[in-house]
Amino acid sequence: MNKLVYTLLFFIGVALNVQAQGVVRGKVLDKQNDEALQFVTVRLTDSAGKLAGGGMTDVKGAFNIQGLKDGNYTLQISLVGYKDVKRAVQITPQKRTVHFNAIYMAEDQKMLKEVQVTGQRSQMKLEVDRKTFTVDEVLAAAGGSVSDLLENIPSVEVTTDGEISLRGNSSVEVWINGKSSGLTSDNRAEILQQIPAESIERIEVIDNPSAKYSPEGTAGIINIILKRDRRAGYYGSVQTGVNNQKGWNVGGNINYSSKWVDAYANLGYRKRKGNGGNMSDQRYRANESSPFNSYQYSEGENNNNGGGLFARAGLTFHLSDDDDLSLAGMTMQGNRSNDNLTTYEYGSFDAAGNKTPDRQLNRQTWGDGKNHMYNVELSFTHKFNESGTHKLDAMVSFNKWNGDGSNEYLNDTTYLGTMASTYSYQYRPMDMNNRHWETRLDYENQINENFKIEAGYEGRFSHENTPQSSYEYAAAGQAQRLATDDPLLKEDPYFYNRFIYDSDIHALYATANMKFGKFGVMAGLRGEYWKVDTKSIDYYQNESPFKKDYFELFPSVFLNYELTPTSQIQLNVTRRLRRPWGGQLNSFKNTRDASMIEFGNPELTPEFTNAFSLNYLKTWTNHTLSLGTYYRPTTDVMQRIRYQGLYEGQNVMYMTNLNVAKSQSAGAELILKDKFLRILDLTTTLNAYYYKLDGFSTIVENQTVTGEGNENFAWDARVLASVILPYSISVQATGNYRSRSVITQGHRKANGSLDLGLRKTFLNKTFALALNWRDVFNTRKFENYTEGPTFWRHQKNYRDPRINLQLTWNFGNMTKKKPEREGEEGHGNGLDEDNNNTFGGGGGFE
Repeated sequence: MNKLVYTLLFFIGVALNVQAQGVVRGKVLDKQNDEALQFVTVRLTDSAGKLAGGGMTDVKGAFNIQGLKDGNYTLQISLVGYKDVKRAVQITPQKRTVHFNAIYMAEDQKMLKEVQVTGQRSQMKLEVDRKTFTVDEVLAAAGGSVSDLLENIPSVEVTTDGEISLRGNSSVEVWINGKSSGLTSDNRAEILQQIPAESIERIEVIDNPSAKYSPEGTAGIINIILKRDRRAGYYGSVQTGVNNQKGWNVGGNINYSSKWVDAYANLGYRKRKGNGGNMSDQRYRANESSPFNSYQYSEGENNNNGGGLFARAGLTFHLSDDDDLSLAGMTMQGNRSNDNLTTYEYGSFDAAGNKTPDRQLNRQTWGDGKNHMYNVELSFTHKFNESGTHKLDAMVSFNKWNGDGSNEYLNDTTYLGTMASTYSYQYRPMDMNNRHWETRLDYENQINENFKIEAGYEGRFSHENTPQSSYEYAAAGQAQRLATDDPLLKEDPYFYNRFIYDSDIHALYATANMKFGKFGVMAGLRGEYWKVDTKSIDYYQNESPFKKDYFELFPSVFLNYELTPTSQIQLNVTRRLRRPWGGQLNSFKNTRDASMIEFGNPELTPEFTNAFSLNYLKTWTNHTLSLGTYYRPTTDVMQRIRYQGLYEGQNVMYMTNLNVAKSQSAGAELILKDKFLRILDLTTTLNAYYYKLDGFSTIVENQTVTGEGNENFAWDARVLASVILPYSISVQATGNYRSRSVITQGHRKANGSLDLGLRKTFLNKTFALALNWRDVFNTRKFENYTEGPTFWRHQKNYRDPRINLQLTWNFGNMTKKKPEREGEEGHGNGLDEDNNNTFGGGGGFE
């Protein structure tokens, strides 16, 4: 007990000692647009001209210089392309903290005139716990969707079917404005393909979140931040665009801001068209030692269409200087359709190993569907102090997602022997209904410069009801596509299913952030209780229920040390999990793909990961280096497994999900951010990782399914180059490469791609014309090879390149600063138009 008391007294003494030293802090902003300036060089020299402290501003433009003795100092602030700023600072026993609310920097017009270019904002910002990517300058996504944007974010990958992975791991959470917003693995691909890229302000990648955030997603969190500026007056933009696949888009946004209310609205419509294809080659053998005796080969062409309206609006009422009340809503109303033709060839191998076909199936597929998404959010913020470092946030949101769809199959099977051909027509409607409530209460208190606490509650409550059925018509002659209410269609009880899925999650968290000189510690603990309740109901109303509840603790520790004013090192450890989603739990067997029968597993349990990260960050005036290493052992790994079986007397592949084994992943991520003469902005990302998956053997429906242990070293690289040319022209190129990598029971082939973009602005940026070419060399293909004791499979999916042309018109007051409410400081917070201090004396204020 005495040791504990002495330890506490020691830390309190250290904290008080640090607190007694002088501090100079503040924020640096761009004078023209009021935006924070990051990576600004800040130097503090004493009366003799000796350096007393300094560093770089962070992502919010803030700086904090500590450990100063009493005396007179000069604060010097400099950034390439801007005029230098100087301030006189005085530290005294009566005033040990000097705080600049805002220091404005003006562009050096002489320098800009000499190089005859206009600068652009940095596209990547590195923070302690995340990487932030501003996307308004990503030309490759102009006229596209959020999915297109994500393909240009380092370490993020989007497959042709919309599956998202981070650092090669698909266990990743995707949020909108810091919340799940109803996005699940079932629907997020469709939603993200509908949200226009022009509505996005930035994308945050949080690869190892603290206990404050949900532990869901072993790879981390991708947080999509929608635009919501707060300049004074009204302003907005209108966009329209077309692409070479006959897709088009039109949209607009308007914003209004005053000292009492902020309002915004976005409205857009996108028409999507896309062509692609697929190939599958499957071979079977009787046992592990025998040669292949039969095969199935298929090729298909996919013509996908879609369109929809995306709208969002919000109001924030500033009830007082300390209280804000916000109401926001978002909706998506869309439709989708596809017209696909796939040819399947079945046969056997002769003694010489040559293919001998015996029948061919031509399957024409039509798919139609409608999507309806609604999201409403009410939030309230109360500040206990003027700076907002002591506050309480409360939020409740409701999200509803309806995905009503159907597929029609026209099958024409031709036998190459003496048997007659057969025809059939199937109609299969399937509706998805999902509603989701989310509540949050967050408390934050920056007690002093060196101690901050956060605590809160989060609740998430989801309900899904997904019915599907099947109707069939077998014709004596050639089958025809029928009306969906044709009396010739007879319901097939075998394909009826209603899946009901309920999930309730309650979480409490607390974190403490402490600083001891150059050493920082953030420790937290999150406790979560959740329960899962599923039912799979067949045609005869027989239920297959499954219920389970869990309670788990998720600690997190972040250790940070400032090596120099411009470099730091960080070690963090967290515990995370990956929960199975609805489709993985539904035991119904889906035969929509004639080459593969899919079904879920209600016995799936979450997989758990301990994530260790060691990061180093170094900044210069125009360059940034980030080096991160990580190690992630995972238990109860959820993986898709495949095995050979019989369906209607024929060899087919089955696919389901199992908790198969343990895995280990380790890697290093290097990010270089370079800016040359305000003309070239270069972002280079290299991610190299080692992955090991243990072998497994299990029984599925009376069959033994095995997977050999596998390990490999893989890497991926991405280079994004942005060049600013004279006459307001911007050029951008993005190159990607991903090496061969291990998947369950096989590997994925290496692939690479190149995107190009061009933008020209007119009339002082009132108009902007953007042209981009996605996948210039048509190399963005996904190929997998898998095998087991009795099968081998090669599968390929691809989509055709796309060229987009986008025109944007900006209108309204685009530069005026937000007016201050009564009682707040005026323009510049005590600085005149030339950035001179008007307060005198100490050069700042608390």
